[in-house]
Parts: sequence; structure tokens; C-alpha cells
Amino acid sequence: MTDLSPATTTAHRRYQPHPYVGGRAVALRALAAWRAGGADAPRTVLLTGGSGSGRSRLLTGFLLLCEPSERERFDLDALDPATVPPGGLPAPPVFDAAGRTALQLRWLVADHFAPGAVRADELAGRLAGIGSPERPVAVVVADSDRAGALAGLGEPALVAEQVLRPLALAPGVRLLADVDRAEAQWLAGQLPGDQLLVVDLDREPWRDEEGLRLQAEYSLPDPDGAAQLARTADGPLVVRLAAWSSRSRPDGPTPMPRTVGDALDLQAELHGADELTLRRLLAPLALAGPGEPLPLELWAPLASAVAGKDLGPALAAGQHLLLPFFDLASAEGRPPAVRIVHPALAAELRERFSGTAQEVHRRLAAALRATLDGEEGPRRWARAAPYVREQLVGHALEGGVLPELMADPGFLVHAEQVRLRAAAEHLVAAGAELPPLGRTWLRLATLFVRQQLDPQQRAALLEHGARQDGLSVAEFGVELPWRTLWARPLAGVRGVTAAVGPAGESLLVAYRPGGEPELAAYDVLTGEPAVCDTDRLARPTEEQRAATPLGISTGADYLRLWTRGGDGQPSEQVAVFVSGAPLGGTDLTPDGLLLLADALGVAVLRPSALPVRP
Repeated sequence: MTDLSPATTTAHRRYQPHPYVGGRAVALRALAAWRAGGADAPRTVLLTGGSGSGRSRLLTGFLLLCEPSERERFDLDALDPATVPPGGLPAPPVFDAAGRTALQLRWLVADHFAPGAVRADELAGRLAGIGSPERPVAVVVADSDRAGALAGLGEPALVAEQVLRPLALAPGVRLLADVDRAEAQWLAGQLPGDQLLVVDLDREPWRDEEGLRLQAEYSLPDPDGAAQLARTADGPLVVRLAAWSSRSRPDGPTPMPRTVGDALDLQAELHGADELTLRRLLAPLALAGPGEPLPLELWAPLASAVAGKDLGPALAAGQHLLLPFFDLASAEGRPPAVRIVHPALAAELRERFSGTAQEVHRRLAAALRATLDGEEGPRRWARAAPYVREQLVGHALEGGVLPELMADPGFLVHAEQVRLRAAAEHLVAAGAELPPLGRTWLRLATLFVRQQLDPQQRAALLEHGARQDGLSVAEFGVELPWRTLWARPLAGVRGVTAAVGPAGESLLVAYRPGGEPELAAYDVLTGEPAVCDTDRLARPTEEQRAATPLGISTGADYLRLWTRGGDGQPSEQVAVFVSGAPLGGTDLTPDGLLLLADALGVAVLRPSALPVRP
């Protein structure tokens, strides 16, 4: 293996530090050796360290040197050549695990290198077959510690098991991954030691005290204070927090925290503030899941909910107190917003709230629900702020109130679907009972997420799924493209057709193949079984079908409804039905009712585009 001892990595003091990373020469040498792919270079490098150790920044700085267009912006002659990956190579593909499940990440990698899989059970083989031992491909997985739609559900461990381990064992892959220490230790026990290098930025020889000194000197005007802070601080984040703390009160002493928790306590002490008030003010930022930044207008109400009293005055007077701990995160066209400066700070605050976490999350969930318009019913969810739709799921789950929310059809339709599915699956795995409509939603959730359906499409399919499950929901908060008149279970249907019975009644006739093909007939309006005498049934004529107010086009797992123009041709699409499995058959009655068969049975839907019957 390449010699990476401190003696060999500090020999060239004349070189400038990496302008983005500001140090980390020892680690950069290891990463450059991995990218070069020499005979003695490790096949897998795991970049780890505590949260706030700077591993994400180091990985970003290294990848800048791997990207040809970014590489041109560096003065490479000023850098230690051993820290610079070789030129002439394409940038390695980088797969970001943040916010993704292990399964989503597997699909992402497989679709990049070996597209064509149609089932999840094909993915393991495709990952194992990436590249070849003679021409291995470089793969980078970033932010695996931030995997999962919701924190605390164990997704980083699943990424290590289901994505990183197969990639590291694939003979045609050279892997670089950013992981938590726990996952790094687990992977180290799973992989051949002679092919693996673990770069732990908190431990020798990878700990970069020189880089901390440079960071402190750049951040603080006092050289003596900077040197002391570099010796005291655990890592780059602590130096950053201390520097901002010093700026928040320039006439005060320079704080000397060792940990992120110390930085919080010393900042409160520096400003003569109650440390509990500081935590409560930061709680809405710290306890939020990833995603939408907190709108500034919601900060005071949410913090007040956590405290059980009005913290608006404390927030207004606490700009300097809070300065080190939040960033402005406003986007164009959005109201002013803020977010916590680093996940490590959020983790520290969550730990301090651990004894009261459920109650705090319950209060935050209640405060978010209170932001909805005064109108009752499902329609109020359509006007909910994006932050409410994104963050309410996590707070409701942690606060123990998610099951009751899942009885609300408007919430099911408008909540962020990926997070809601992850939370609902967690509840079910833990033995919790979902309300009936919540169970129907969970049955359809994979379809909603995979197809990226909008609220109206989700509501329409949820309405149909509810009728299939014996439920009737009057209001979903959006206009529906149809209403399901009835649904009946019937397995194995391979065709449906509109028919007219002996008494002129309109029928749905379902065909089920087998040793003895079977026909089943139902009254179109009521769903009641009808005697099926095939000799006495008539199908609509071509003239009757041409006069139907709607037309239909179908695929294997979808159908589209459209209105007819004056020439009888498609004019305007009015509805789309999407199924998670191949449809068993579709048809239209002469007056435009939709007959449908899917994996669960048969149903009749009345499209909203049809004129209302008198």
C-alpha cells in the first residue's frame, strides 16, 4: 500500500494548501492515490469522522480536482503534486445518498451503469457486474450518513449493507464513499483488509491540526487566540462556530469550545442568555428534517410552541445570540427563510431534547397544523405552505400523532409522499395500526412516488382504491376526474366489455380465462351480479360507440380519457388512470361510464367530464 505516514506527507512545506479545503494534505494524498488506481492503491476508500469533522468539504474539494472544467480554475503548480489526482481522466460519477432510501440509491447506480432492470431483485446482480477487473470504474457515494427521507429510521445502515458493500465487493468497481464511523467500522469487517483504506478525519494520521490552525488564523484577528482555539477545538465546525461567536460580540472574550455543545453553552454565557431559551429558539431548525428551509415568519410561532410561551420578543432581540447557528436560505420567489448551519449542531440539540423529544415534536406538529387556513375539511391542505407539507410528517411521526393525521384524506393527498411512505412503513413495522384510509394510501404509495403523481391524480386513485377496500370518502380537497360508482373483487380478469341485457339493462361483462373460460356480468349502475346468458347479450354497435361523449386509449398499465371533437377524434384529455400492475381490461358504455378491471377486481367509474344526469 502507499506510504501515508506523517513523515512522508509533511515533507513539502513550500506547497500551498488546497484553496477550498485549506489543508488535509495527508487525506488528499490518499484520495489522489485512489483515483490514480496504481497497483498498490486501495480499491475502496471510506472517508469518515464525526459529524462536523469536514469530510463533506474534503470530498467536495477533492472532486473539484477530478472535474476537468473545475480543475482549470486551480493553480496546480502551487499544490503538492501528490495531492492532485492525475489529469486526463473523466470525472467519476457521484451518487448523492442524501434524502434517498437504500433502494432508490441502488436503482440510481444500476440505471447509470447497467440500465434495463425492471424488478428490484435484479439490482444485486447488476451492481455486482459493473465494470471489469481489467478496466474497473470509479464510483463515488456521497453523504450516506444523510440517507433516508426521515432521520432516525436506520437508512444509512441499509445503504452500507445494500449499496456500499456490494459495490466494494464488485471486482470491476473502485469505490470512494463518505460514511458515518459506525458504518465504516461495519464495512471494515465485511471487506478484504488489503483492498480497503479507512480515512478517519478525527484520528491520526488524518487529523489535520495544521489545517485547523490555518482556519482559526483566517477566522480570528488574534493570533494567540487562534492558536489556542486550534489546539482546543475538536474539528473545523467547532472553529467555525467559535469564530462566529466571537464576531457576534467583538468586545467580548474569544470563546474556546472543544465540542459543538460547548459552543452553544459558551455563546449563551457570552451574551448573558438563558441556555434553555437558546435551545428552544433553535429547536424548530434543529428538529426539522432535510428539505425546505424554515420560513422566517414561522420561526417565532414554532419556537413559542416548543417553549409553551411567547418567544417572539426573545427571537427579535436575539439576533446576535443566534448568529453563529443559522444561515439565511432564501430562494428566488420564496419568503425569507433560515436553516441550521450544520447537521452536527442539529444532532447536538436533538440530544439535549432527548428526554422530552416526543412532546416537543407533538407541539411542533400542532403548531404547523395551526398555520392552515381556518376552513375545515380536506380543502385547507391545498393552501398549506410547502414547509408544512414537508415537515409535518416527521414531527407527527416523532410526536406520536401521525396515525390520526392519516385518517384525513386531504393530508394524505397533499403531504410530501416520500416522507409519508417512509413514516407509514415505519409505523407498520413497529406494529402500529393505521386508519383504514391510511392503509389504502400505503397500498398505493409506491405508485404515487414512482410516477410522481400530482395531488389531483393521487386523490383520484385514492378515491378508487378506497372504494375497492370498502370505504367511501366524500371529500379529498381537490376536484376529482371521476367518482367510482362501485368496485367488486374478482381475480384473474383478462377483459371487460360493455353489454346490454335482455331487458335493455346496461351491463359490465368480465372475462376470466381458464380450463373453462368464465364470464361474470354486473349491473353497470349498481354492481349487482346479473345472470349471464351470452346468447341474450348484445354489445354496443359501432354507431353507439362513435356517439359516446368520451374516448379511451390504453396502455399496459394506464388509460387516458378524452373528449371527442366534432369529427369524433380526440379533443381534450380529461383523466388518466395509472395502475401499479397491468390492467385486466377497459371499456366505455355508450353513455360514457368507464368499465375497468385491475389486479383487485372490476369497477365502474363515472368521469366528471360527463354531463350530470337529471
